[in-house]
Amino acid sequence: MGALVVAGAVGVGVVVGLWVAPRHAEPLALGRPVSDDGRAFGPGGSSRFTVTVNPANTGVRLIRRLDAGISMQQAAITVNGAPAGVWHPLPVENTYRWRDQSVDLPLALTSGRRSLTVLNSFVSSSLDFNEFLYVVKQQVKGVWSIADTVDVGPYHTTSEAAHGYRLTGPQTFADTRHFAYPPLDETA
Repeated sequence: MGALVVAGAVGVGVVVGLWVAPRHAEPLALGRPVSDDGRAFGPGGSSRFTVTVNPANTGVRLIRRLDAGISMQQAAITVNGAPAGVWHPLPVENTYRWRDQSVDLPLALTSGRRSLTVLNSFVSSSLDFNEFLYVVKQQVKGVWSIADTVDVGPYHTTSEAAHGYRLTGPQTFADTRHFAYPPLDETA
C-alpha cells in the first residue's frame, strides 16, 4: 500500500520499505528524478554522526538514501559503541538507482537516550558504501515521526557539521547524482 502525504510545501511518500523526503518546492512523486549530493567510502572506511531522539522512544529506525547502482553494499552499524545492526547488501539497480534502506535499531540502545552516535563501518561492496541522506524516525506513544535528518555531501556541510559527521578512511566519492526512485506500484 502506498500513500502520498503533502504538508505545506513538502511531500513525503511512504511505501513498505521505502521512504522519500524531497527537498523541492513542489511535492515529489515516486519515479520522478531527484538530485542529491553525497559521499562514499571504501574498504577500511567508516562514517560517524550524532542524531537526537526523544528519550521516551519505543523504537528508532535509521533510513539511508543510497545509489543502488553500486551493488552489494554492506556496512556494520554501531550505536554509542555497541553493535546495532547491518546495512544488508542490495542487488544492483541501474534504471531507478535511488533506494531508501532502513534498519530498526535495538531498543536497548535507544530507549532513555537523547542522542545516538551512529558509526557505519565498511564490510563489503562491488565498489564502495555510499550515503546521501539519513532520516531517523522514532516511535513515541505508538506514533512514528521524524526525530532528525542528516543530509550528507559536499554541498550540505552545515548539516554534516551540526551532526558531527565525519568520514574516515578512503573517501571514494563526494559529488551530486541525478537519479530517480522507482515508480509507485499501484497494485501494491
